[in-house]
Amino acid sequence: MRAAVLFSPHEPLRIEDVETPAVLEPHEVRVATAAVGLCHSDLHVIDGRVARPMPIVLGHEASGIVSEVGSAVADVAVGDHVIACFVVFCGACRMCRAGKPAMCQDREATMRGRGAEPRLSQHGAEVQQWTNIAGFAEEMVLHRNAVTVIDRRMPLDLAAMLGCAVATGVGSARKVAGVSEGDHVVVIGAGGVGLNVCQGAALAGAATVIAIDRSEERLRLAQERFGATHGINTSVVADAAATVRALTDGGADHVFEAVGVPGLIGLALDATARGGSVWAVGVFGDEAEIAFPAGHLHAGKGVQGVRAGSLEPQKDLPRLVEEYLAGRLELDALAGRRIPLEQINDGIADLEAGVGARTLVVFQPIE
Repeated sequence: MRAAVLFSPHEPLRIEDVETPAVLEPHEVRVATAAVGLCHSDLHVIDGRVARPMPIVLGHEASGIVSEVGSAVADVAVGDHVIACFVVFCGACRMCRAGKPAMCQDREATMRGRGAEPRLSQHGAEVQQWTNIAGFAEEMVLHRNAVTVIDRRMPLDLAAMLGCAVATGVGSARKVAGVSEGDHVVVIGAGGVGLNVCQGAALAGAATVIAIDRSEERLRLAQERFGATHGINTSVVADAAATVRALTDGGADHVFEAVGVPGLIGLALDATARGGSVWAVGVFGDEAEIAFPAGHLHAGKGVQGVRAGSLEPQKDLPRLVEEYLAGRLELDALAGRRIPLEQINDGIADLEAGVGARTLVVFQPIE
């Protein structure tokens, strides 16, 4: 099968023939990939901010149709439509038992054991599987807990985005921060995740949702389709934090950093009201360090990391599907360009330039 393979940071992805195992292990499923979204987390590996062994197949929010199941898989069947999500959980560790699969402590339990044939290889040599998904490929061999079966009425191209951008953004606002009716919310970064933080806050009843970005296109999208009440363009406005404080009577209750730039935590804290919270949703990279004046702590402000919007895939993804099918969740405006695998480097370039909301690589006709 074909896959987009990264052989070294700062290089274009190469379309290569790679192999998946002919025989599944008992707890695995084989999925024909339908679509996969391009995310900044993938870009961070390409630009070297997140170091991983190479060669590697990236892509961690994907959808597809199950073509084979392992002997121990009883609740997924051939023909099922599924979302493949990077929250791959063991189901048995302390965090999983506590209902926090995004914090799973035993990710190795969902991988093939040492000495086993790798899930991806080329000419007999292992190719790394990014986040145990590797969605930039025509086929995925995955642990059963990497997939969630969804309603077949859900368009598979849009379903792919639920696995990261939508689940992380909406979940960060609704589940992690617990945005309440009447709250003032700021979202720094109006990309795929940030737009969905806006959407999650609006769904939770926030009185004010302020999107901050350098792209007028994204700010317009945030306000017209994703629930933002205001937009602040930092390429035009010199002091975004002061503007936020003026709009919110002293600062926001919740500020979400959805870019992954350490310096933006300072902006977030400056825009936060006394006793408010900053939620670090963006991926900052392996070596990033964050510093800020201690006075913010004395003002009762907190900075909290967020992982995957505290996603519980088997519970939350079907709920998001239901909300989309009922017309309550916006997804159509989130999907930008749909491109074939051969054009993936063009999509990566758009991602790096901040063009559009979410580019999708589509592998097969979407019903």
